[in-house]
Amino acid sequence: MKLNLREKIWCFLFRFKFIRKNFFYKLTRYKEKLKSLDRLKLDSNSFVIDIGGNNGVVSYYIFDKFKCKIDIYEPNPYCALILNKIFAKELKITIHETAVSNIEGFGNLYYHQFEKNFKNMSLSESSTLEKIKSNISNKKFKKVKTENIKSILDNHETINFLKIDIEGHEYKILPEIIKNLKKIDIIFCEMHGESHRKEFKEQYDFWKNKIGPIENKKFFTW
Repeated sequence: MKLNLREKIWCFLFRFKFIRKNFFYKLTRYKEKLKSLDRLKLDSNSFVIDIGGNNGVVSYYIFDKFKCKIDIYEPNPYCALILNKIFAKELKITIHETAVSNIEGFGNLYYHQFEKNFKNMSLSESSTLEKIKSNISNKKFKKVKTENIKSILDNHETINFLKIDIEGHEYKILPEIIKNLKKIDIIFCEMHGESHRKEFKEQYDFWKNKIGPIENKKFFTW
């Protein structure tokens, strides 16, 4: 798979810290979320897991600020290609081209309903393992490898920061994450179903209630 011209330019420009800080990090779609990461208490010895790395903006922001070790999980082949390009020289960042789920094996990664060639980065954030998500097409998907969240957590004694953004599939991995809260310092999770993606409303309400006692301590909805 080859990158489109747009993503070639993106990857080239993204290698320069000055451009990342003064342009990409200030884009409206990222600015507020990235600002919330400033309160993290990380350093060069910290370990971060980014589940749903997409185009790498969040992970690179964390790396620029704290220089910590980061494992990124991203099943979308085109996004994984971009991640490998922009992080090629960063030895502390590891890219895993897999989806994180509650099972190990393979699953269907469904794409946005307007996706045409599986190479549209602007629509890639909608990709999901969840067939019920309202803005995807059940006919547009790729078979991807899935890794069990339990196996990932079992491989680490301490995770200083865990970020989750997997378009509704977070509810499949939250049970195991809640079981392992002692080894995770802080979690930022995008939870679908509150004000958008009403198909996840029931799951959102259940988990919002369940994590209520630990919210504002180590679990933050993002």
